[in-house]
Amino acid sequence: MPMRPLHWSKVPDAKVAGTLWLEDAMEESKAAVDAADLEGIFGLAETRGRSATKDVERERSGSVEGKAKTKKEQVQLVDNKRSNNISIALARIRLSDEQMRAAVVDPVSHPLTPEQVSAILPALPTAEELEMVKEYTGDVDSLGRVEKFFLVLSDVERLGPRLQALQATQQFAPQWESLADEFKTVLIAVDQVRSSEALKAILRQVLRLGNYLNGTSARGGAYGFKLADLSKLVNVKSADSKTTLLHYLARLLTEGGSLIDDVKSELNALPEAKDIPLSEKRGELAKLSSQVALAKQQLEIGVKEADAMTPLLTEFCEGAQKQLDELKADATAAEEALKKLALWTAEKPSATVEDLFRPLAEFVKAIEKAAQDNAREAEAEKRKLAAAAAPAGFRAGHKAAGKPAGGMPMPGMGGPMGGDKAMQAEIMLKMAQRAEKAAAASGTDNVVKAQREMLAAASAKAATLPGRGGMADVGGELADRLAGGQLFALKRAQAAQAGN
Repeated sequence: MPMRPLHWSKVPDAKVAGTLWLEDAMEESKAAVDAADLEGIFGLAETRGRSATKDVERERSGSVEGKAKTKKEQVQLVDNKRSNNISIALARIRLSDEQMRAAVVDPVSHPLTPEQVSAILPALPTAEELEMVKEYTGDVDSLGRVEKFFLVLSDVERLGPRLQALQATQQFAPQWESLADEFKTVLIAVDQVRSSEALKAILRQVLRLGNYLNGTSARGGAYGFKLADLSKLVNVKSADSKTTLLHYLARLLTEGGSLIDDVKSELNALPEAKDIPLSEKRGELAKLSSQVALAKQQLEIGVKEADAMTPLLTEFCEGAQKQLDELKADATAAEEALKKLALWTAEKPSATVEDLFRPLAEFVKAIEKAAQDNAREAEAEKRKLAAAAAPAGFRAGHKAAGKPAGGMPMPGMGGPMGGDKAMQAEIMLKMAQRAEKAAAASGTDNVVKAQREMLAAASAKAATLPGRGGMADVGGELADRLAGGQLFALKRAQAAQAGN
């Protein structure tokens, strides 16, 4: 019957000797178990699954043949958890044990990628594990996957240092380039802060504003302030709480010229430099230096032993040492420049890159945004004033331009200038003519007469109106009267009289 498994970590066979486990194993045959009781409690119900079917068939085969043929059990010498981790790493490398050994012994003829080296290093056997597999005298084919891998590498001299030196040759160039760029960025940022005239002008303006606001209080009469205090400008609200000291400063700087654009341009290295911690970079430099030292040590040993890695390490060590010396000089220069900048800005001598650069970088970003806020508010206020200054008739015309009682817009009445004046006049006259024809057909002579009189009066008036467009004014006046219903008032009155 299948039983519920116990997931324990076995004691490696090589470590059993001299322990109580060996004594228990010798006495195992004397101990009896209640098989029925165990199966009743820990037994699993039989299933039709593939594994269960195989177990049943194996049991039946054993009962017939007398001895079951079971899969040969592998010998595991390494801790179960570590063994699983190494197996996963080896699966990613996709090389046989023999191929890995050849690459470790002669990486020039059998090169490994940086990813493969990084995967192999944690999977290398410790001194204790190497001794364990070397002392194993059993069937090699019975060893587990990890134990076989250890056994293949067991005769390689200086296994760990060799791979570490190989990794140094692969990782040095990108790490050196990254550190060199970062040290130079800090040096550039220091120089920019020291030489920026725009920054000096802005800081003087802030100092003047702050001293004025603080007056004769204990905070007044200052000769300078901490860079971190720049972030507090936005917290100083105006009396009506509609603006801040930061926005006020932005307005002054905008009116005074292009100081905001200038300081942004002159301090363009700060956004990147503010995130470079020199103390951590010093640690990375020390690690890089130790890798070069390890490679040089392996080179000295390899020369004596005619090691296959000697040509590779010789070429690497010659160039790496020179680059390393340059990098150390850049690191020292960056640290000294930062200390001088701290003294120059009245910050503590131990001020970090973040202490000095971050407040300035964030201030430049904030003052630029404040200037943009001011520009938007000024544009909105300008539109508001323009709307308030417009004539009342002009504003009314925009609200209901050319809309008669019926709700449809009159042609040519969509704007303050009335569109094309000649076209408006022509349209208005045609409308008046159609109205006349309709009135004539109905026999309302009084309406026709009234319309003609109105047209004549409008034409005469057009010549005396300044700033109007001749016939366009006639059309405009006719449109007003048509919209108001004046031209057809007589028609309705005539119709009413006829009805009576």
